[in-house]
Amino acid sequence: MAWGRRRPAALKPDELARAWRRSMRAAVNKDWAAAETWLERIVESDSADLDAYHALARLYREQGAVGRAIRMHQNLLLRTDLPKKDRSEALFELARDFEDGGFNERAAATYEEFLDLEPRNTEAITRVIPLLGEQREHARALALVRKLRRSDAEAAQRLETDLLLGRSRNCLNEGDHDGARQALKRCLRRNKNCAPAWAMLGELETERGKSKKALDAWKRAAMGDAEIARELYSKIDAGFAAKGKPAEFDVFLREVLSQRPQDGFARIALARALAGRGEGHAAIEEIARAIEVEPDAMALRAELGRQLLAANQESEALKAYAELVETIDRMPVEEETLV
Repeated sequence: MAWGRRRPAALKPDELARAWRRSMRAAVNKDWAAAETWLERIVESDSADLDAYHALARLYREQGAVGRAIRMHQNLLLRTDLPKKDRSEALFELARDFEDGGFNERAAATYEEFLDLEPRNTEAITRVIPLLGEQREHARALALVRKLRRSDAEAAQRLETDLLLGRSRNCLNEGDHDGARQALKRCLRRNKNCAPAWAMLGELETERGKSKKALDAWKRAAMGDAEIARELYSKIDAGFAAKGKPAEFDVFLREVLSQRPQDGFARIALARALAGRGEGHAAIEEIARAIEVEPDAMALRAELGRQLLAANQESEALKAYAELVETIDRMPVEEETLV
């Protein structure tokens, strides 16, 4: 609110209605300054109009003036005549202010205060769980997950997975490998396809000298997530080699590709495995076929150039790199591509 400036005359009832219309018109036109001005006039003229209070505070928050939004909601909560429903709304909005402002501890405390009034509010539960996780209040967070599971099982599973992954990372940072493993096992009981959990479990099993269990965990992770798989292919390859069964890496990659035929990273890993065993021609054919399916995949074109150079096919390699440059030139600057 524009503190310190001369307060304009209070608006009459017909002027208040007009001010509401003008504030809404300004908001529709995204003229936030005008909308703010008219809402301020309404609030100054009628402090009992809580809709205007909340609308103005939200506008402040959306425009980045979180401090002003916080002050408005705190002032509102100081009112002794505030009905229970309006107090709940003000608490929730204050929690949102704190959260948007990065005051996560205060946001969590305010959400919990709000939940004392509205214990089944799904949005508040969903918002406070990760905040409690950040503060390592895992018991309180998991209790809320159990409550959320009754109304939104999918969101509860996602939040519980994030919480348990966070707990395992905290345990690892503190050197508590048993605690990390316990959290990961619990995570995987809830979500057996959680690729990050399988990847982390693989690392823990490696440290225990359990190479077979590590390999199995990494395979599960790679099957579940293409981005995570990209970081794991070399470890999986080494795991099969350590077992004396390097060809099984090819079998695994072909299984991945049967489920994700456009996974360029798996295709590149397969080509490199083939080339590593002296099957350079087969490696080149793998990449060439993949490019036919995805002609704009730059990583595939770059890999084709590498494989051709390794096979001493310099002229073909130069042609492949020229086509790579042409592909890059065709790409919009902001577009993300396979690299």
